[in-house]
Amino acid sequence: MEDYSKFKCPYLEKREIWQIAENFRAKFWPESTLPVDIESIIEKRLKLNIEPEHDLLSDCDIDAYLQIDLTGIVVDNTRYMDERFGNRLRFSFAHELGHLFLHKEIYKTFAIKEPSDWKEFMLNISEREYNFFEYQANEFAGRVLVPRDRLLSELEICLNKIQKIGMLDYLASDPGIVLSSISTALCKPFGISDQVIERRVEREEIWPPKIEYINGGGVKLQKF
Repeated sequence: MEDYSKFKCPYLEKREIWQIAENFRAKFWPESTLPVDIESIIEKRLKLNIEPEHDLLSDCDIDAYLQIDLTGIVVDNTRYMDERFGNRLRFSFAHELGHLFLHKEIYKTFAIKEPSDWKEFMLNISEREYNFFEYQANEFAGRVLVPRDRLLSELEICLNKIQKIGMLDYLASDPGIVLSSISTALCKPFGISDQVIERRVEREEIWPPKIEYINGGGVKLQKF
């Protein structure tokens, strides 16, 4: 049996992960349209397989994983066939691509062939290394699916809408409530959940936003 307890996740700075994600999107999604069609990228441009598997979530508590031979992504069949989980799986697929582009050498090191092997790996690495491993893939996925410039543009649109209903004054006193109030609208163009968009805004360090009032009403974001 593999000794996963000795696993060490490679150190990657946030901005290094961001640059890898930006390079990935520029190469594999030059259309720059939203939402990023991550399934098309996987199957048509990376030539990887998407393989639905029954009971993956119920048996292994994961909805997707990157195959150890790096030829595809296995996904829970029930969720894959249910449109209600489209946004969730878009992020899951991007997350697994994060492992592919950030952690390829790790997959070559361990003999992970089945979902049970993957679960064993996750249960036996240290909590610290597990957190690093998953954080890096999440950060990659977030930056691929949510380009910073488009996020700023959509955020400015939302802020102008809440100014019209008189909520902008709450920014200083309770920015968290304001973010929660706009997250449902803010996430829609990117095809992700409101939880993911809130995390993205915070990770990009653009909240609470710095705004300027413009002539004739309305606001614009100061340059970050």
